[in-house]
Amino acid sequence: MDKFRILRNRSLSPDFLFPFSSGLLMVLSQPPFPFFFLAYFCLVPLFYSMRRDGSKADFFFGLKSGIVAYIGLLYWVVIAMTKYGGINLLSSMACMLLLSTYLALYVGAFTYISSLTESVLRIPVYFSAPFFWTLLEYLRTYMLTGFPWSLLAYSQYNFLPFIQICSFAGPYYVSYVIVSINCLLFLLLTRNLKSKAEFFFSVFVTMLVVVTIFYGLIRLISDEEMKSTKIVSVIQASIRQDVKWTDEYKLETLKKHISITLGVPQESNLIVWPETALPFTLEEGGLMVDEFSKFVRILNVPLLVGALSRDETKKLYNSAFLFDSYGKVIGIYRKVHLVPFGEYTPLIEYFPFLEKISVAGEDFSPGKSHEPLLLPGFGRIGVLICYEGIFPQISRKTVIEGAEILINLTNDAWYDRSSAPYQHFAFYIFRAIETDRFVVRSANTGISAVIDPKGRVISKTSLFTEEILTSKISLRKGETFYVKYGDWFIALVAFALFITVAFRSLSHKYLWK
Repeated sequence: MDKFRILRNRSLSPDFLFPFSSGLLMVLSQPPFPFFFLAYFCLVPLFYSMRRDGSKADFFFGLKSGIVAYIGLLYWVVIAMTKYGGINLLSSMACMLLLSTYLALYVGAFTYISSLTESVLRIPVYFSAPFFWTLLEYLRTYMLTGFPWSLLAYSQYNFLPFIQICSFAGPYYVSYVIVSINCLLFLLLTRNLKSKAEFFFSVFVTMLVVVTIFYGLIRLISDEEMKSTKIVSVIQASIRQDVKWTDEYKLETLKKHISITLGVPQESNLIVWPETALPFTLEEGGLMVDEFSKFVRILNVPLLVGALSRDETKKLYNSAFLFDSYGKVIGIYRKVHLVPFGEYTPLIEYFPFLEKISVAGEDFSPGKSHEPLLLPGFGRIGVLICYEGIFPQISRKTVIEGAEILINLTNDAWYDRSSAPYQHFAFYIFRAIETDRFVVRSANTGISAVIDPKGRVISKTSLFTEEILTSKISLRKGETFYVKYGDWFIALVAFALFITVAFRSLSHKYLWK
């Protein structure tokens, strides 16, 4: 009798209990909760529920677990849509459940494919699971424009020695190691490493963890002297989302940013305002544009500011304008990766009510380039607007284009005091490590922050506070292994899985038993 058999005899069905437990542990392992260690065994209950016979039941176990996890991780979608998007509660909950179910399909596919490979090819789940989970996370990053929110790796954002490896292998490697640890713990709990294959797998996982942490410790203690030191000041004006776009408050929003900025230290080399800090387009003219133009001319410090803009064809863009110390526009970045159903509405004829949650009440157009903005005397600034920073490939491409610092402009007021601002902030610790760049984050209502290339948070703000965040940063050149070669680890995982499946398909022996 295995160690869990007694639970199967209880009235509470393990078909519900174990998938639910895994989903709950996934939620608790992610920010804002401090329980990162739960990620190491969050999949163990799910593994135990699986029948490993290639049946549809294993798909539904994963689906249940995923739905629990993503409802817990994405409940804030309802807040954004009802409180600030003007959409009724029922429709908002339906949209959140639809998104959660879509993401849960990846967990269902994970359990089903892992089960099928054991049933048909005799490749045990403990061996195949890390491969399938990693590949499915990568697929989720790109499928249907991509939504790599709360990858398993991101649970470790505070465990810096463990995630320094991202500068070499990227975040998907971290997810691979976490799933491998789950598999090892499951084996220890259920089989006590009865076979040679299980023993060698345990040695392999142990070596992975040791090498990963050793690499991290070496990188953390090998600090380089800060060169090309500059001083950056971030403005957090904390404009509530329910008033931000009202006509009567637009001028007040501008005045508030100006008032706070007047308190910036004179030695600052760059001032940063958040996404859409200007709730109007600079091309439209009028009193607010005149007021802002006067201010930037007398500021005498370069300013990077989020604003709406239109081109000559009247297309609308979510943009960042870079002004030099004389108040002249010297660069414009237009957001490339737009938020579906937030900045543009796919299939709007089927979802007309979702047009309400667009920032400007109309669809944005995507920009065409991630090329950094050049500020003479300062350096090349890579701009990431809103959730562009959740995509590792965008930050990587920005650095390849020459960015010496990454600056994220965002407005997380949509999410109120939910877990979303904490989750969103955590992703940028990974971007700093992957690219070996300082990351400066300017968020309307927080969390604004300055993060060094090792992922250490130099300073940060609280939510819904009015603050000036001033910090020294260093411009960086060069490229990490990850920036140079991208997601090579995914190619390695895919190749290793292909070879294993091909070998087992041609073999007539049960090598894993």
